[in-house]
Amino acid sequence: MKTLLQISIVGILLALAHGLGNTALQYSSYPLKVAFKSCKLVPTMALGKCVTGRKHTALQYIAALIMGMGLAVLTAADVFSSKTKLQSISDQESLSLLGPILLGISTILDSAVPNLQEQLLQSAKVNTSELIFVSNAIMCLVLVAYTTYSGELIAAYSYCTQHMDASMILVCQGLCAYFGLQCYLAIIRDHGGVAGVLFANARKVCTILLSFIIFSKPFNVRHFLGLVLVFVGVYLGYKGKQQKKKKGAHQKRKSKGDGKSHDHNV
Repeated sequence: MKTLLQISIVGILLALAHGLGNTALQYSSYPLKVAFKSCKLVPTMALGKCVTGRKHTALQYIAALIMGMGLAVLTAADVFSSKTKLQSISDQESLSLLGPILLGISTILDSAVPNLQEQLLQSAKVNTSELIFVSNAIMCLVLVAYTTYSGELIAAYSYCTQHMDASMILVCQGLCAYFGLQCYLAIIRDHGGVAGVLFANARKVCTILLSFIIFSKPFNVRHFLGLVLVFVGVYLGYKGKQQKKKKGAHQKRKSKGDGKSHDHNV
């Protein structure tokens, strides 16, 4: 019963994170949402210390921040390239602080989810299919209730009945998302929540790079800057991991040495 309650909490957090993120678009710009979501790795690492006890070095936090900045620039490069759009964005953002506040709450809630999933998969030994079914069922109920109240559900249903191709795309997207989520949760189960978010970020970069091949988009300086920042973040993350391993090995040797010294004195 306790495990079911924990999975339900994951579903509620997912619904709130998605709902608040989408609601924030009414008060702020899409690039701002991208910037917040791209930096999700940093709060995921910070919350991981509280939820799962995983600790990270300062270099790993810096690497995560740089990687998030690179991903944000890379994702929003097309919007940033337009001066007219940038002007309208700055005008929109100056209207209300509610957008950034909602995005901040959404990002924190979204960052808690991988850590809770890691705890459920590793400690409670929950099956990935069970976790997907229950958490998404709860999220679905919450979102159906909200969209029914807001009127969005009726509008979406009307659109899908008039455009069957959109319905088929949604079905295909749902199937792909399911298999992708299975892989994502398997990574979290075996390597932890932070690793899951890292792979999700790598997927975003691959999606952007693939879009250049499929849609023949122009590659500009901002795309290049974003990629450079992402790769610098990856490199610093690797160095931070090596640094953490060396520190752990040094502490092990030190503790063994202290143990031998104690035995000798006895």
